[in-house]
Amino acid sequence: MTATLAPGGARAETTTALHAAVDRGPAGPGLLRAFARPRWWAEFAVIGVLYAVYSLVRNSVGDVVVRAYANGRDILALEDGWGLALERGLNDWVHRTEVVSAAVALHYATLHFLVTPAVLVWLFLRRPTRYRMVSAILMITTALALIGFYWLPTAPPRLLSDEGFVDVMSQTATWGWWPASGTPGSDAISNQFAAMPSLHCAWAAWCGLVLVLLARRTWVRIAGAVYPFSTFFVVLGSGNHYLLDVVAGVLVLCVGAGVVLAAASTARERGQEAVEAPADDVPLPLAA
Repeated sequence: MTATLAPGGARAETTTALHAAVDRGPAGPGLLRAFARPRWWAEFAVIGVLYAVYSLVRNSVGDVVVRAYANGRDILALEDGWGLALERGLNDWVHRTEVVSAAVALHYATLHFLVTPAVLVWLFLRRPTRYRMVSAILMITTALALIGFYWLPTAPPRLLSDEGFVDVMSQTATWGWWPASGTPGSDAISNQFAAMPSLHCAWAAWCGLVLVLLARRTWVRIAGAVYPFSTFFVVLGSGNHYLLDVVAGVLVLCVGAGVVLAAASTARERGQEAVEAPADDVPLPLAA
């Protein structure tokens, strides 16, 4: 006697069983599909957690004034030794050029707090399948920067007036709404010694890359390509960051992207293995 199963039926049952196994698996495509579907409430929760961690870091560093100023002077001395202290001449020129100082102050006090949320919202609404991975890069980058703020508190150039720097934000604050730090609110909600690495520049580079790679309109992609470099100019010219802060910010973004992409690659590989592995309970054709 011969026991047989219809080939079409066997394939259908096999496919169904494999999909069920994958969806049950801890790192299969089911997880990737869930990872790719953003939820607005989850995003608010993540932002809330990040802000809570930022506040914890800001409030737990203790009295770091002396160490922050020492670190700032060390970074500046290192740049001077290498001939890289571009912020010296740039800050002086911005300070002496009224129109430029006004534009720099306005850029610093507004775009950082508008462009990044706008790009996140655009991603959420227009590129939902890319949102989770791309926003995860921003979150990991921010977390890594917080570690830098904790371990290496650094006074920005604008606080080193004896080195010839001028606080452009303070200079223009008489007609603007920002205090010396450039934040659109009280200095109490910002960490004055969070210069290294430049999270400002890391976020700007993230925004630029997202728009260049994912936007379809040419003018949006051009704006995305220009925005990070305008931000680099602004943070240096306003006296808010050293050149090495900018470099460190971009490097932190690269590390954050590497972490997220490596995790996604591992998840995909495990998902592929789950699809290819035979399930014990899958019925197979029987032949005499």
